[in-house]
Amino acid sequence: MSIADSTPPRAAGLDATASDTLVVPARSGRFSGRMFDALSNRDFRYIYFANVAQFGSMQMKQLVQGVLVYQFTGSFAALGLVSLAHAIPGLLLSPAGGVVADRVPKRSVMQWGQAFNMLNAAVLGLLAAAGILGFEHIIVSAVLQGAVNAIMMPSRQSIIPDIIGREKTMNAVALNTSGENVMQLVGPALGGFLLAVWAPSGVFGLMAGFFAIAVYCTSRVPKHPPHAAPARAAHRGGNLGDLREGFAYTVAEPTIRTLIGVNFLIILASMPYTALLPGFVHDVLHRGAAEQGFLMSVTGVGAVAGSLFVATLPNRNRGQMLMLAATVLSASLVAFAISESYYITLPIMLVVGVASSVRRSLGQVLIQTYPDPEYRGRVMAIWMMQFSLMSLGTFGAGILSDLIGPQLAIGGMAAGLMVVVVLVTLFVPRMRQLQ
Repeated sequence: MSIADSTPPRAAGLDATASDTLVVPARSGRFSGRMFDALSNRDFRYIYFANVAQFGSMQMKQLVQGVLVYQFTGSFAALGLVSLAHAIPGLLLSPAGGVVADRVPKRSVMQWGQAFNMLNAAVLGLLAAAGILGFEHIIVSAVLQGAVNAIMMPSRQSIIPDIIGREKTMNAVALNTSGENVMQLVGPALGGFLLAVWAPSGVFGLMAGFFAIAVYCTSRVPKHPPHAAPARAAHRGGNLGDLREGFAYTVAEPTIRTLIGVNFLIILASMPYTALLPGFVHDVLHRGAAEQGFLMSVTGVGAVAGSLFVATLPNRNRGQMLMLAATVLSASLVAFAISESYYITLPIMLVVGVASSVRRSLGQVLIQTYPDPEYRGRVMAIWMMQFSLMSLGTFGAGILSDLIGPQLAIGGMAAGLMVVVVLVTLFVPRMRQLQ
Protein backbone atom coordinates (compact mmCIF):
# COMPACT_ATOMS: atom_id res chain seq x y z
CA MET A 1 0.00 0.00 0.00
CA SER A 2 1.08 3.57 -0.61
CA ILE A 3 1.27 6.31 1.95
CA ALA A 4 -1.86 7.78 0.41
CA ASP A 5 -3.90 4.67 1.13
CA SER A 6 -7.42 5.96 1.77
CA THR A 7 -8.64 3.12 3.97
CA PRO A 8 -10.08 4.63 7.17
CA PRO A 9 -7.58 4.40 10.03
CA ARG A 10 -8.06 1.70 12.64
CA ALA A 11 -6.80 1.74 16.19
CA ALA A 12 -5.25 -1.66 16.75
CA GLY A 13 -7.15 -4.04 18.96
CA LEU A 14 -10.37 -2.06 19.41
CA ASP A 15 -12.47 -4.94 20.58
CA ALA A 16 -13.76 -6.49 23.78
CA THR A 17 -10.53 -8.33 24.40
CA ALA A 18 -8.23 -5.39 23.99
CA SER A 19 -5.46 -5.10 26.53
CA ASP A 20 -5.84 -2.41 29.13
CA THR A 21 -2.50 -1.03 28.02
CA LEU A 22 -4.00 -0.03 24.70
CA VAL A 23 -4.95 3.60 24.27
CA VAL A 24 -8.42 3.64 22.65
CA PRO A 25 -9.46 6.89 21.00
CA ALA A 26 -12.52 8.29 22.72
CA ARG A 27 -15.37 9.62 20.57
CA SER A 28 -16.74 12.10 23.06
CA GLY A 29 -16.89 15.70 21.93
CA ARG A 30 -16.26 17.03 25.41
CA PHE A 31 -12.93 18.02 26.90
CA SER A 32 -11.14 15.03 28.40
CA GLY A 33 -10.97 16.11 32.03
CA ARG A 34 -8.76 18.46 33.99
CA MET A 35 -5.68 19.92 32.36
CA PHE A 36 -3.32 18.47 35.01
CA ASP A 37 -5.25 15.26 35.68
CA ALA A 38 -2.36 12.84 35.00
CA LEU A 39 -0.17 14.51 37.62
CA SER A 40 -2.42 13.05 40.31
CA ASN A 41 -0.59 9.75 39.63
CA ARG A 42 2.53 9.53 41.86
CA ASP A 43 4.57 7.41 39.46
CA PHE A 44 3.80 9.68 36.52
CA ARG A 45 4.94 12.67 38.58
CA TYR A 46 8.36 11.06 39.05
CA ILE A 47 8.65 10.28 35.33
CA TYR A 48 7.50 13.81 34.57
CA PHE A 49 10.20 15.41 36.74
CA ALA A 50 12.84 12.99 35.44
CA ASN A 51 12.01 13.94 31.88
CA VAL A 52 11.94 17.64 32.73
CA ALA A 53 15.41 17.47 34.31
CA GLN A 54 16.82 15.40 31.45
CA PHE A 55 15.35 17.62 28.76
CA GLY A 56 16.56 20.74 30.54
CA SER A 57 20.11 19.47 30.41
CA MET A 58 19.78 18.57 26.73
CA GLN A 59 18.41 22.03 25.90
CA MET A 60 21.28 23.71 27.71
CA LYS A 61 23.77 21.52 25.89
CA GLN A 62 22.25 22.30 22.49
CA LEU A 63 22.78 26.02 23.05
CA VAL A 64 26.18 25.81 24.74
CA GLN A 65 27.77 23.38 22.30
CA GLY A 66 26.32 25.33 19.36
CA VAL A 67 27.82 28.58 20.59
CA LEU A 68 31.18 26.92 21.32
CA VAL A 69 31.31 25.15 17.96
CA TYR A 70 30.58 28.39 16.10
CA GLN A 71 33.25 30.15 18.16
CA PHE A 72 35.73 27.37 17.35
CA THR A 73 34.99 27.18 13.61
CA GLY A 74 32.77 30.05 12.40
CA SER A 75 31.08 27.50 10.11
CA PHE A 76 27.43 26.55 9.60
CA ALA A 77 28.63 23.22 8.19
CA ALA A 78 30.39 22.52 11.49
CA LEU A 79 27.11 23.06 13.33
CA GLY A 80 25.49 20.60 10.95
CA LEU A 81 28.34 18.14 11.47
CA VAL A 82 27.66 18.05 15.22
CA SER A 83 24.04 17.19 14.47
CA LEU A 84 25.16 14.54 12.00
CA ALA A 85 27.45 13.02 14.65
CA HIS A 86 24.43 12.73 16.91
CA ALA A 87 22.22 11.40 14.11
CA ILE A 88 24.24 8.47 12.77
CA PRO A 89 24.20 6.35 15.95
CA GLY A 90 20.56 7.30 16.39
CA LEU A 91 19.65 5.89 13.00
CA LEU A 92 21.70 2.73 13.59
CA LEU A 93 20.64 2.01 17.17
CA SER A 94 17.06 3.28 17.50
CA PRO A 95 15.58 -0.03 16.25
CA ALA A 96 17.67 -1.86 18.85
CA GLY A 97 16.29 0.55 21.46
CA GLY A 98 12.80 -0.55 20.49
CA VAL A 99 13.70 -4.21 20.98
CA VAL A 100 15.18 -3.38 24.39
CA ALA A 101 12.02 -1.45 25.36
CA ASP A 102 9.83 -4.45 24.53
CA ARG A 103 12.06 -6.86 26.50
CA VAL A 104 13.79 -5.10 29.39
CA PRO A 105 12.16 -3.11 32.23
CA LYS A 106 11.97 0.43 30.85
CA ARG A 107 12.96 2.00 34.16
CA SER A 108 16.33 0.24 34.10
CA VAL A 109 17.03 1.33 30.53
CA MET A 110 16.23 4.95 31.39
CA GLN A 111 18.42 4.98 34.50
CA TRP A 112 21.48 3.63 32.71
CA GLY A 113 21.02 6.11 29.87
CA GLN A 114 20.58 9.06 32.22
CA ALA A 115 23.65 8.05 34.25
CA PHE A 116 25.78 7.81 31.11
CA ASN A 117 24.66 11.23 29.89
CA MET A 118 25.49 12.64 33.32
CA LEU A 119 29.03 11.29 32.94
CA ASN A 120 29.22 12.65 29.38
CA ALA A 121 28.39 16.20 30.54
CA ALA A 122 30.77 15.94 33.49
CA VAL A 123 33.68 14.97 31.22
CA LEU A 124 33.03 17.97 28.97
CA GLY A 125 33.05 20.14 32.08
CA LEU A 126 36.40 18.74 33.18
CA LEU A 127 37.90 19.28 29.72
CA ALA A 128 36.62 22.85 29.68
CA ALA A 129 38.00 23.48 33.18
CA ALA A 130 41.41 22.18 32.04
CA GLY A 131 41.31 24.54 29.04
CA ILE A 132 41.59 21.79 26.45
CA LEU A 133 37.99 21.46 25.26
CA GLY A 134 37.89 21.49 21.46
CA PHE A 135 35.61 20.83 18.52
CA GLU A 136 36.69 17.18 18.36
CA HIS A 137 35.58 16.59 21.96
CA ILE A 138 32.13 17.97 21.22
CA ILE A 139 31.87 15.67 18.19
CA VAL A 140 32.76 12.60 20.27
CA SER A 141 30.31 13.67 22.97
CA ALA A 142 27.55 14.05 20.36
CA VAL A 143 28.22 10.56 18.99
CA LEU A 144 28.08 9.00 22.46
CA GLN A 145 24.96 10.87 23.51
CA GLY A 146 23.27 10.00 20.23
CA ALA A 147 23.98 6.31 20.78
CA VAL A 148 22.74 6.31 24.38
CA ASN A 149 19.62 8.30 23.59
CA ALA A 150 18.79 5.97 20.70
CA ILE A 151 18.67 3.05 23.15
CA MET A 152 16.94 4.99 25.94
CA MET A 153 14.30 7.11 24.18
CA PRO A 154 11.87 4.34 23.11
CA SER A 155 11.66 3.23 26.75
CA ARG A 156 11.31 6.82 27.94
CA GLN A 157 8.34 7.46 25.66
CA SER A 158 6.55 4.12 25.81
CA ILE A 159 6.65 3.89 29.62
CA ILE A 160 3.97 6.59 29.94
CA PRO A 161 0.99 4.38 28.93
CA ASP A 162 2.43 1.62 31.14
CA ILE A 163 2.25 3.95 34.15
CA ILE A 164 -0.88 5.98 33.54
CA GLY A 165 -3.20 3.59 31.71
CA ARG A 166 -5.22 4.21 28.58
CA GLU A 167 -7.72 6.75 29.91
CA LYS A 168 -5.19 9.47 30.73
CA THR A 169 -2.51 8.83 28.11
CA MET A 170 -3.33 11.86 25.95
CA ASN A 171 -3.35 14.14 28.98
CA ALA A 172 -0.11 12.58 30.29
CA VAL A 173 1.74 12.84 26.97
CA ALA A 174 0.68 16.48 26.56
CA LEU A 175 1.73 17.32 30.12
CA ASN A 176 5.05 15.53 29.63
CA THR A 177 5.61 17.58 26.49
CA SER A 178 4.65 20.76 28.32
CA GLY A 179 7.22 20.01 31.01
CA GLU A 180 9.90 19.53 28.40
CA ASN A 181 8.80 22.76 26.78
CA VAL A 182 9.15 24.58 30.09
CA MET A 183 12.79 23.52 30.03
CA GLN A 184 12.99 24.69 26.42
CA LEU A 185 11.98 28.01 27.94
CA VAL A 186 14.29 27.90 30.97
CA GLY A 187 17.24 25.80 29.75
CA PRO A 188 18.51 27.89 26.84
CA ALA A 189 18.00 31.17 28.71
CA LEU A 190 19.89 29.80 31.70
CA GLY A 191 22.60 28.29 29.48
CA GLY A 192 23.03 31.47 27.45
CA PHE A 193 23.16 33.64 30.57
CA LEU A 194 25.64 31.40 32.35
CA LEU A 195 27.81 31.11 29.25
CA ALA A 196 27.91 34.90 29.04
CA VAL A 197 28.91 35.43 32.70
CA TRP A 198 30.38 32.09 33.73
CA ALA A 199 32.89 29.53 32.46
CA PRO A 200 31.66 26.71 30.15
CA SER A 201 32.90 24.18 32.72
CA GLY A 202 30.31 25.38 35.24
CA VAL A 203 27.50 25.13 32.69
CA PHE A 204 28.46 21.54 31.82
CA GLY A 205 28.58 20.75 35.54
CA LEU A 206 25.01 22.03 35.93
CA MET A 207 23.95 19.79 33.04
CA ALA A 208 25.43 16.79 34.86
CA GLY A 209 23.48 17.80 37.97
CA PHE A 210 20.22 17.82 36.02
CA PHE A 211 20.90 14.28 34.82
CA ALA A 212 21.59 13.22 38.41
CA ILE A 213 18.11 14.48 39.36
CA ALA A 214 16.66 12.46 36.47
CA VAL A 215 18.38 9.29 37.71
CA TYR A 216 16.93 9.76 41.20
CA CYS A 217 13.37 10.47 40.02
CA THR A 218 13.39 7.48 37.68
CA SER A 219 14.51 5.24 40.54
CA ARG A 220 11.25 6.05 42.36
CA VAL A 221 9.13 4.49 39.59
CA PRO A 222 8.15 0.79 39.91
CA LYS A 223 10.28 -1.55 37.87
CA HIS A 224 7.08 -3.13 36.53
CA PRO A 225 4.39 -0.41 36.13
CA PRO A 226 0.74 -1.47 36.70
CA HIS A 227 -0.39 -1.15 33.07
CA ALA A 228 2.70 -2.65 31.44
CA ALA A 229 2.22 -5.54 29.02
CA PRO A 230 3.62 -8.90 30.16
CA ALA A 231 7.31 -9.41 29.49
CA ARG A 232 7.84 -10.60 25.92
CA ALA A 233 10.08 -13.52 25.15
CA ALA A 234 12.79 -13.09 22.58
CA HIS A 235 11.87 -13.84 18.98
CA ARG A 236 13.06 -17.23 17.84
CA GLY A 237 15.14 -15.40 15.25
CA GLY A 238 16.93 -13.47 18.01
CA ASN A 239 17.46 -9.73 17.95
CA LEU A 240 17.37 -9.55 14.17
CA GLY A 241 14.09 -11.42 14.20
CA ASP A 242 12.67 -8.87 16.63
CA LEU A 243 13.84 -6.03 14.42
CA ARG A 244 12.39 -7.56 11.29
CA GLU A 245 9.12 -8.23 13.05
CA GLY A 246 8.87 -4.63 14.27
CA PHE A 247 9.63 -3.15 10.86
CA ALA A 248 7.26 -5.55 9.14
CA TYR A 249 4.46 -4.61 11.53
CA THR A 250 5.06 -0.88 11.01
CA VAL A 251 5.08 -1.22 7.22
CA ALA A 252 2.02 -3.50 7.18
CA GLU A 253 -0.17 -1.17 9.29
CA PRO A 254 -1.21 1.63 6.90
CA THR A 255 -2.22 4.07 9.64
CA ILE A 256 1.09 3.77 11.48
CA ARG A 257 3.07 3.83 8.24
CA THR A 258 1.30 6.97 7.04
CA LEU A 259 1.64 8.79 10.35
CA ILE A 260 5.37 8.06 10.60
CA GLY A 261 6.05 8.92 6.96
CA VAL A 262 4.28 12.28 7.11
CA ASN A 263 5.90 13.13 10.45
CA PHE A 264 9.36 12.35 9.06
CA LEU A 265 8.80 14.74 6.16
CA ILE A 266 7.74 17.51 8.55
CA ILE A 267 10.71 16.95 10.84
CA LEU A 268 13.25 16.78 8.01
CA ALA A 269 12.22 20.15 6.58
CA SER A 270 11.17 22.14 9.64
CA MET A 271 13.54 21.45 12.51
CA PRO A 272 17.08 22.07 11.17
CA TYR A 273 16.74 25.75 12.06
CA THR A 274 17.24 24.89 15.76
CA ALA A 275 20.84 23.69 15.28
CA LEU A 276 21.64 26.53 12.85
CA LEU A 277 20.32 29.16 15.24
CA PRO A 278 23.73 30.17 16.72
CA GLY A 279 25.03 31.15 13.29
CA PHE A 280 21.72 32.72 12.25
CA VAL A 281 21.60 34.89 15.38
CA HIS A 282 25.23 35.94 14.87
CA ASP A 283 25.23 36.58 11.12
CA VAL A 284 21.65 37.65 10.35
CA LEU A 285 20.33 39.16 13.59
CA HIS A 286 23.77 40.36 14.77
CA ARG A 287 23.26 39.23 18.36
CA GLY A 288 25.06 36.96 20.85
CA ALA A 289 24.58 33.95 23.14
CA ALA A 290 22.38 35.72 25.69
CA GLU A 291 19.97 36.95 22.98
CA GLN A 292 19.92 33.50 21.41
CA GLY A 293 18.98 32.01 24.77
CA PHE A 294 16.12 34.49 25.14
CA LEU A 295 14.97 33.77 21.58
CA MET A 296 14.85 30.04 22.36
CA SER A 297 13.01 30.81 25.60
CA VAL A 298 10.33 32.72 23.72
CA THR A 299 9.93 29.65 21.54
CA GLY A 300 9.59 27.68 24.77
CA VAL A 301 6.77 29.95 25.98
CA GLY A 302 4.84 29.16 22.81
CA ALA A 303 5.66 25.48 23.16
CA VAL A 304 4.32 25.35 26.72
CA ALA A 305 1.11 27.06 25.63
CA GLY A 306 0.74 24.64 22.72
CA SER A 307 1.23 21.48 24.78
CA LEU A 308 -1.16 22.65 27.52
CA PHE A 309 -3.71 23.38 24.80
CA VAL A 310 -3.38 19.80 23.56
CA ALA A 311 -3.88 18.54 27.16
CA THR A 312 -7.42 19.98 27.07
CA LEU A 313 -8.44 18.62 23.67
CA PRO A 314 -11.02 15.89 23.13
CA ASN A 315 -9.87 12.65 21.54
CA ARG A 316 -11.13 13.45 18.04
CA ASN A 317 -10.06 15.20 14.81
CA ARG A 318 -6.44 15.00 15.90
CA GLY A 319 -5.16 14.23 12.41
CA GLN A 320 -6.70 17.43 11.06
CA MET A 321 -5.28 19.42 13.97
CA LEU A 322 -1.80 17.96 13.37
CA MET A 323 -1.81 18.99 9.71
CA LEU A 324 -3.05 22.48 10.60
CA ALA A 325 -0.19 22.83 13.09
CA ALA A 326 2.31 21.71 10.42
CA THR A 327 0.96 24.35 8.02
CA VAL A 328 1.30 27.13 10.61
CA LEU A 329 4.79 25.87 11.49
CA SER A 330 6.03 26.02 7.91
CA ALA A 331 4.54 29.49 7.34
CA SER A 332 6.08 30.88 10.53
CA LEU A 333 9.51 29.48 9.58
CA VAL A 334 9.30 31.26 6.23
CA ALA A 335 8.65 34.48 8.17
CA PHE A 336 11.56 33.67 10.50
CA ALA A 337 13.93 33.25 7.56
CA ILE A 338 12.84 36.55 6.00
CA SER A 339 13.15 38.65 9.17
CA GLU A 340 16.43 40.41 9.84
CA SER A 341 15.18 42.19 12.97
CA TYR A 342 15.67 40.60 16.37
CA TYR A 343 12.51 42.21 17.74
CA ILE A 344 10.36 41.08 14.81
CA THR A 345 11.80 37.59 15.11
CA LEU A 346 10.74 37.30 18.77
CA PRO A 347 6.94 37.07 18.15
CA ILE A 348 7.55 34.87 15.10
CA MET A 349 9.37 32.38 17.33
CA LEU A 350 6.42 32.39 19.72
CA VAL A 351 4.22 31.12 16.87
CA VAL A 352 6.90 28.60 15.87
CA GLY A 353 6.89 27.27 19.44
CA VAL A 354 3.09 26.88 19.58
CA ALA A 355 2.82 25.14 16.21
CA SER A 356 5.82 22.87 16.79
CA SER A 357 4.55 21.79 20.20
CA VAL A 358 1.02 21.04 19.00
CA ARG A 359 2.42 18.94 16.13
CA ARG A 360 4.80 17.10 18.42
CA SER A 361 2.25 16.41 21.17
CA LEU A 362 -0.46 15.20 18.80
CA GLY A 363 2.02 13.05 16.90
CA GLN A 364 3.22 11.35 20.09
CA VAL A 365 -0.34 10.71 21.26
CA LEU A 366 -1.38 9.22 17.92
CA ILE A 367 1.71 7.00 17.59
CA GLN A 368 1.00 5.57 21.05
CA THR A 369 -2.70 5.14 20.25
CA TYR A 370 -2.69 2.88 17.22
CA PRO A 371 0.02 0.18 17.67
CA ASP A 372 -0.69 -3.12 19.41
CA PRO A 373 0.87 -3.06 22.91
CA GLU A 374 3.44 -5.79 22.19
CA TYR A 375 4.85 -3.70 19.33
CA ARG A 376 4.68 -0.28 20.99
CA GLY A 377 8.36 -0.14 21.96
CA ARG A 378 9.58 -0.99 18.48
CA VAL A 379 7.12 1.38 16.81
CA MET A 380 8.24 4.13 19.18
CA ALA A 381 11.85 3.35 18.25
CA ILE A 382 11.09 3.99 14.58
CA TRP A 383 9.18 7.13 15.58
CA MET A 384 12.15 8.36 17.62
CA MET A 385 14.36 8.11 14.54
CA GLN A 386 12.84 11.50 13.66
CA PHE A 387 15.50 13.15 15.81
CA SER A 388 18.24 11.51 13.79
CA LEU A 389 16.51 12.54 10.57
CA MET A 390 16.37 16.09 11.92
CA SER A 391 20.12 15.95 12.40
CA LEU A 392 20.64 14.68 8.87
CA GLY A 393 18.47 17.52 7.61
CA THR A 394 20.51 19.94 9.68
CA PHE A 395 23.75 18.70 8.13
CA GLY A 396 22.37 19.31 4.67
CA ALA A 397 20.93 22.67 5.69
CA GLY A 398 24.29 23.64 7.20
CA ILE A 399 26.13 22.98 3.95
CA LEU A 400 23.39 24.79 2.03
CA SER A 401 23.64 27.75 4.42
CA ASP A 402 27.36 28.05 3.76
CA LEU A 403 26.64 28.06 0.00
CA ILE A 404 23.58 30.32 -0.32
CA GLY A 405 23.13 31.77 3.17
CA PRO A 406 21.00 30.68 6.13
CA GLN A 407 17.94 32.72 5.15
CA LEU A 408 17.54 31.08 1.75
CA ALA A 409 18.36 27.63 3.15
CA ILE A 410 15.89 27.73 6.07
CA GLY A 411 13.23 29.65 4.15
CA GLY A 412 13.45 27.40 1.11
CA MET A 413 13.05 24.23 3.18
CA ALA A 414 10.09 25.76 5.04
CA ALA A 415 8.41 26.83 1.79
CA GLY A 416 8.87 23.35 0.37
CA LEU A 417 7.35 21.88 3.52
CA MET A 418 4.31 24.13 3.19
CA VAL A 419 3.65 22.77 -0.30
CA VAL A 420 4.05 19.16 0.90
CA VAL A 421 1.72 19.68 3.88
CA VAL A 422 -1.00 21.16 1.67
CA LEU A 423 -0.71 18.25 -0.78
CA VAL A 424 -0.85 15.68 2.04
CA THR A 425 -3.88 17.37 3.58
CA LEU A 426 -5.69 17.34 0.24
CA PHE A 427 -4.69 13.93 -1.11
CA VAL A 428 -3.96 11.69 1.91
CA PRO A 429 -7.37 11.26 3.57
CA ARG A 430 -5.92 8.80 6.09
CA MET A 431 -4.15 11.69 7.86
CA ARG A 432 -7.34 13.75 8.05
CA GLN A 433 -9.27 10.80 9.46
CA LEU A 434 -6.94 10.09 12.38
CA GLN A 435 -8.83 10.39 15.63
